[in-house]
Amino acid sequence: MKKFFFLGAMAVIFILGLANFPLAAADYPTKPITIIVTVSPGGSNDIQCRAFASVADKLLGQPIVVTNKPGASGMIGLLAGAQAAADGYTLTGGSTSDMCALEWEIANGRKPPASRPDFIPIGTFTFAPLLIAVPSNSPWKTLADLINDAKAKPGHYAFGSGGLYRIAHVNTELFIRAVGLKFRHVPYAGGGPALSALVGNHVDFAAVTVSSSIPLVRGNKLRILAVQSNQRIKSLPDTPALKELGIDAELRMWIGLWAPQRTPRPIVEKLRKVLQQVTEDKSFINIIETQGDEVHFMGGEEWAKYLDTESEKLARIYKQIFAEEKEKKGK
Repeated sequence: MKKFFFLGAMAVIFILGLANFPLAAADYPTKPITIIVTVSPGGSNDIQCRAFASVADKLLGQPIVVTNKPGASGMIGLLAGAQAAADGYTLTGGSTSDMCALEWEIANGRKPPASRPDFIPIGTFTFAPLLIAVPSNSPWKTLADLINDAKAKPGHYAFGSGGLYRIAHVNTELFIRAVGLKFRHVPYAGGGPALSALVGNHVDFAAVTVSSSIPLVRGNKLRILAVQSNQRIKSLPDTPALKELGIDAELRMWIGLWAPQRTPRPIVEKLRKVLQQVTEDKSFINIIETQGDEVHFMGGEEWAKYLDTESEKLARIYKQIFAEEKEKKGK
C-alpha cells in the first residue's frame, strides 16, 4: 500500500511539474541575463554580443550583461559557459574561433574541458570573411608586396592572432600555406590585443575581423590588402578577394549564442526567436553594417548541421598542419 501511495505521489509531482514548466518558460526571464564572451574587450565577438544585448534587453524586459573571460584560446570562457546553470540566465557568445580551439584540442588527442556537445546552438548574428591587414605605415601597399617580401626573407616577418589555433591563426595558416610562405606567429589573448599589436607595429600583418578593423581603417590606423574570401564585400568594394587573386584560402567567421546543454527547450526556443528578431531590428543591422559586417541569422538544426560540416573541415586543416610539422621534424 505504501509503495502504491509513493508511486502515486511521484506521478502527481511529475504531472504538476510538466504543467508548470511552460508557465516558467513563459515568465522567463525574471532577472538579468549574462553573456560570457571568450575574448578580451574590443574583439569582434565582444562587439557583436554587446550590440545584441543593447537590442535584446528591450525585447526580453531584463538587462543583459556581457562579461569577458579571455584566455587559454577561449577555453576559460567556454568552460565557464558550459558549467553555468542550464536555466537560460548564462549564455556564451560562441564563434568560429571557439570552434577552432575545440577542434585543435580534439585533433591533438586531448579532451577539452568544454566541448560543443556541452552547448545548445541558439543562433548566429553574422557570417563574415576575415581581412588581411597591415599597419597604415607599412611599406606593403598590395598583397603582392607582402608575398614578394616574405618570399625574399622566409621567416623574417611575423603575423599576430587572437590566440593559438583560433580563427585568425587558422585563417593565416591557410593563407600562407596556399602561397608557400613562412612567417613567425605571435599569439595574443584575444582579438583586441592582437589588433593593438598590429596598429602598434609589433607584428607585420594579421588576419582580422571586419567589425573590429573597419573603424581602424577609417581612422587611418590599418590598411586592408585583401578579403580572405571567394568574393568582395560591400564595406570594402575596392579591396580584392583572395579568390580573384588566384588564392583559395577561405574560412568564414560566424558569431552567435550558445546555451548550456540541458537548458529547457521552451527557453531555448524563446531565445532563438528573440535572436532572430534582433537580427531583423533596424538599429542592430545599422550597428553591424556600420562596422562593415553583414547580419546573417542561422538557428536550430540548420546551424547544428553547419557546425558539423565546419568541424570536419577544421579536422582536415589540422591534419594537414600535423603532417607538415611531422615532416619538418623528420628532416
